[in-house]
Amino acid sequence: MKKLSLVVLAVMMTSMVHAQFNLGIKAGVSLNSLSYNSEQGIQYETNPGFELGAMARVYLGGKFYIQPEVSYSFSKIELEVTPENLIGGTMMEENEQIFKESQQGVNIPVLFGYRLLDLKVANLRVFAGPEFKISTSKFDELRENVENFDSKAFGVSGLAGIGVDALMLSLDLRYAYPFTNNFVIGDEAANFKGWVVSLTWKLL
Repeated sequence: MKKLSLVVLAVMMTSMVHAQFNLGIKAGVSLNSLSYNSEQGIQYETNPGFELGAMARVYLGGKFYIQPEVSYSFSKIELEVTPENLIGGTMMEENEQIFKESQQGVNIPVLFGYRLLDLKVANLRVFAGPEFKISTSKFDELRENVENFDSKAFGVSGLAGIGVDALMLSLDLRYAYPFTNNFVIGDEAANFKGWVVSLTWKLL
């Protein structure tokens, strides 16, 4: 049993030595939209968001790889709420109110990819996988003023995209589609989806 364990350990260490491993820091810009039925009387505007984090990439068998990441994201949203959707509000009141809030939190994608093209100095990749989100936003003003507003601390999205590596840089374009809701506004769920462009500097 002891010999078998040593053999397994030796095989694992040999695989790690021969596996191609990358470690890097990344920054990105997100272009999100909030999926919501505006007929409810609530209008929204989203601004470009930003993220900063790190990634690790391990190639398995040459072309296949797994890439876990962690990043902190930040964006601004504006919600224009009609009087009937305000707490204690009525149609007898005057104009809509605009609430400006920040959407921020930690994102943890786990991507599975395949290297389509390898030209030594550059390569082309495709990838997909889940992204786990931990929101740190409080949305205090919305909670205090909007009827039936609620936000979720945890969420899951699906990612798919394409990437290009050149020397020590990686450029990724990915699309994020939510599997869980970010908010409940009034009687309807709402969530963010959209594109993310990120640039990674590979330290290893």
